Amino acid sequence: MTKVVIRSPISRNPTNNDQRSIAKKGFDKLVAERSTYRPHYSGCWLIKNIPRNARKVEEYEIKDARVQIFSLNEGIEYLYYIMPWEYELSNELTQIVRKTIEHLGQNPPRDFSLCFDELNSYVQSTSLQLINSFINNNVLIRDDHGTDNEELQERLARIVAKYTVGLGILEAMLSDDRIEDIYIDAPAHENPIYVTINGISGSNSIVRCVTNVVATNSEIEGLVSRFRQYSRRPFSEAFPIMEIDVASFDTRATVIGPPLSPMGTAIALRRHSRFPWTLLKLAFNGTIDCYIAALISFLIDGRTTILICGPRGAGKSALLGATLFEFPRTQRILTIEDTSELPVKKLQQLGYKIQSILVENEIGVEREEKTDEALRVSLRLGESAIVLGEVRGKEAITLYESMRTGKAGSSVLGTIHGDSARTVYERVVHDMGIPKEAFGATDIVIALGLYRPHGSPKQMRKIIELTELKKDSNSGEFRPFVEFDHHTGKFNLHSVQDSGIINRIAKSWNLTCEEAWMNILTRAKMREILLAFAQKGRKECLEPEWIARTNEFLWQRMDVGKVDHELILSEFESWVQRRLGLGELS
Repeated sequence: MTKVVIRSPISRNPTNNDQRSIAKKGFDKLVAERSTYRPHYSGCWLIKNIPRNARKVEEYEIKDARVQIFSLNEGIEYLYYIMPWEYELSNELTQIVRKTIEHLGQNPPRDFSLCFDELNSYVQSTSLQLINSFINNNVLIRDDHGTDNEELQERLARIVAKYTVGLGILEAMLSDDRIEDIYIDAPAHENPIYVTINGISGSNSIVRCVTNVVATNSEIEGLVSRFRQYSRRPFSEAFPIMEIDVASFDTRATVIGPPLSPMGTAIALRRHSRFPWTLLKLAFNGTIDCYIAALISFLIDGRTTILICGPRGAGKSALLGATLFEFPRTQRILTIEDTSELPVKKLQQLGYKIQSILVENEIGVEREEKTDEALRVSLRLGESAIVLGEVRGKEAITLYESMRTGKAGSSVLGTIHGDSARTVYERVVHDMGIPKEAFGATDIVIALGLYRPHGSPKQMRKIIELTELKKDSNSGEFRPFVEFDHHTGKFNLHSVQDSGIINRIAKSWNLTCEEAWMNILTRAKMREILLAFAQKGRKECLEPEWIARTNEFLWQRMDVGKVDHELILSEFESWVQRRLGLGELS
């Protein structure tokens, strides 16, 4: 364990016992406030002290670490205090980890072209054999932990892998499902790492937290070296930007260095959710409500073109991914992304017909050109719903050309930067050069935003507006379906019965506008039933499997012709109760 020694400003020759006592207290206080420590194998220091004005808000366990969240300055700031298990090892166990790492350094794997998962597996298995031998030869450890303590040995092997071929303490932070972003600003050794975390003082709030972790320059160099190795991408003064997917941790890493970052190398890690979002999960946390979820479900079912806009961090990708579970499982879906964020694997596991196209950045090739090429290829792959991770640049022209001429087939979904439907229109028409007439292929724009109730530093994600493009106007006019009221914190709902989009869907389904409206309300009430069970602790009702089954339940009854909505709701509630094995809703 590396220690930091701080010299005391107090004289070593006190004149009496009182002075000696005061000096000792002062020295102890100084050390407690300024001490940092780390195991020799880690490149990150932990700040040990907790500020005096800190108030503990939460405490929980993550993989091989304990986390405490503290409120500072009466809630203006927050501290993310992490204590990894390996930072509290006894001296004997620390020495075993050290000896194992040294042995691995002297006997590296023969094949350095292994991917991260393969290299990690090799290091763990090799370390496990070494650790078992070291423990059996250490009397103190054998007496304290026994020779058959497999769990201890496996944890020690994970530590070795974490600090040799892995991401070190960042692995523990990336295992925390509450963390969304991790930032290491340059110069790293002078700036504590900070994170964006969700769920503080409310399930839908997000805040920035400083952490008690400070990375050394050698740690940053090691991380960059591993990123280069696993991605096969250059990083130097000639190429000062590196973006890679760290698939093993569901994370996107962005690294910048000199001369772009004159103070040194900086790293940003954007963590993707390990568990796919659904519209009902977004209703559960307050981003939307059940009516909005039902309206979006109806619009997806009606094969509309939807653009989702909002600032960074507003949840555009989460909402886009959630809408995919509203498609019928028989609908073919093509996704085009430059970062794997959409829940393609989960959709395939549930039986959805989905094909992913990943557009990776390449040296000397513009991302726009590759995305445009991927879009053109997708248009030749047959009738499909097209989902663009982000609409920007050259591919937007191709997209709107195909929509206008009918080549795009079924629904078209995508995200785009902008804070309202109007700004999306301005960006697409004026910045991207899409003709006004072509933009008319857009049906719906959903705007997400970050809402700060009463000016609080805590931010909450909300749908700000859900609007329909008026097709009888080329001036970019929109009709609101839903608007968020910042004063009341509630959603204002507008009538959709005179909507051109709703009427178009109703006509294609051989429904009256009134029947289409009842269809939306029935979807909303079905979701309210599921939400009620989730609020009673049965959160499995929010999962994708339930969303798919819920939609299929409705479609099966729509097939019979004339629909009795009250009967559907009664049967649906009974069906949910049977599947959950519960009694009547109270």
